[in-house]
Amino acid sequence: MLHDVKVDVKYLDVDFIVRCTMFGHMKDQVDAILRQWEEERPDLDPSPLGILSRIVRLGKHIEADLRRGLAPFGLDTWSFDVLAALRRQGSPYALSPTALRRASLLTSGAMTNRIDRLEERDLVERVADPNDRRSLRVHLTPTGLGLIEEAIEARLNAAQDLTSCLTDEEQDQLSQLLRKLLLAKPEEMVTSG
Repeated sequence: MLHDVKVDVKYLDVDFIVRCTMFGHMKDQVDAILRQWEEERPDLDPSPLGILSRIVRLGKHIEADLRRGLAPFGLDTWSFDVLAALRRQGSPYALSPTALRRASLLTSGAMTNRIDRLEERDLVERVADPNDRRSLRVHLTPTGLGLIEEAIEARLNAAQDLTSCLTDEEQDQLSQLLRKLLLAKPEEMVTSG
């Protein structure tokens, strides 16, 4: 409910007003879908769809934002994921192809192809494992390290912008609840991301 608000009608954003009539009662498209199911099938509880539909829709928005944010760096989501997995290891920023594949949840063939493409751009290099000459390790090159350092800063700034509408307490609570949902799934789902 809006109180004592005067609005110049030629600048009225009806969608915004519908969504934000009261902060505690914001409505979105999912609310309309749930209401329709409640009317059509009052014998069913559609509320779990409210959670999952919002997660799916938010995921699509996040993925699109990620692609737009990575484009200036010449990266896409898979190349960002591979470079970020290496960077997270700390110096010397290296993993075996198998460990890198597991960190990225890719098939062996897909990982080989992606390493090849990143190597062509001088972002990674394959080097002999110092502990096992029969094995290789994939290392970030100085170029790859510089690129992922810039890209992760941009990515984290974008994530901060997206979550800034939530208080610190709300962010923590949401993170815990999403973790709980992920942990309820099989192991292969838990390790993604």
